Amino acid sequence: MTTTKNPWSGYWQKGAKASFLDDKARLQAYQMRKFWFERMDESEIKQPIVDVGTGNGIVVQWLTEYSQEKGKKLDIQGIDSAELKPFNDALKLHSETYYETFKLPSNKKVGTFVSHFGLEYGDMQAGLKNLHAQLKRGGSVVALVHSTDSNIYKNSKALFDFIPSALKQLKKSVVPLQEALLKYGPRNLPKSALQEQHNLNQFARKYERYGVFQAMNFFPATKRALQAAAEGKSDESQKILSGYMNAITEHKSRLISLLKAIEQLGEMDNTKVLFEDAGFKNVIVQTVAFPETGVVGSCVQCSK
Repeated sequence: MTTTKNPWSGYWQKGAKASFLDDKARLQAYQMRKFWFERMDESEIKQPIVDVGTGNGIVVQWLTEYSQEKGKKLDIQGIDSAELKPFNDALKLHSETYYETFKLPSNKKVGTFVSHFGLEYGDMQAGLKNLHAQLKRGGSVVALVHSTDSNIYKNSKALFDFIPSALKQLKKSVVPLQEALLKYGPRNLPKSALQEQHNLNQFARKYERYGVFQAMNFFPATKRALQAAAEGKSDESQKILSGYMNAITEHKSRLISLLKAIEQLGEMDNTKVLFEDAGFKNVIVQTVAFPETGVVGSCVQCSK
């Protein structure tokens, strides 16, 4: 368990509905929801259900919708070590709650633990042992975890590797050019600033077709900041650029946590051993892939 600030707190506090799904990812959101409906259909779900690493509660929301559609009454709650800002106040979510030490009130036991990219962000060795201790006999765990074969991992790794180059370019070219525009205006730039403008244009041309560069919104963000500087709007320009650089730094800290999470999971065999060492039985680890979007992770299913 860590005492440092959770790198995901800011992400959830801004009102995100889910990790690795944005408003444009409707197909994948549909697929993920369908995945959880299928797991509920095929499993003998004991209650209560606790979602580990719930974020702002997307899985709790999906399972609530499942219970309504199927006419089943489900007792569902979610826990997360980060600070949260739920998009649905009706959901039972508990922020700043670590699954390594989680217990239900009055020594009650959990019927089913579920998790959607959550378990691997905690200390799995201690956390899984605690989940095993808090689970009813015959209870189960159903978890979607990361995989090195997934597009989520590959895209995140590529972004993590590219961030140093982007930050270097921001500090080396964008900041000096911004300062020169504010000081001299766009028509009287000194040679050094014109050189930085040239370097920036070269950098943008080099990576313009690179998916990670596009995903970072580097060009739109820097263009807005420099346009504001050219118009003499110092406060606006500084706010845009510093906000963008802070966003990159925050994103980098989340990427580090993701890469550590995947390192902890290891390959499928190692993931299976983690659960078996915690005392779980009938551990099955399978690749989860959708026809349109490819591999999204691994599904772990086991029981006590």
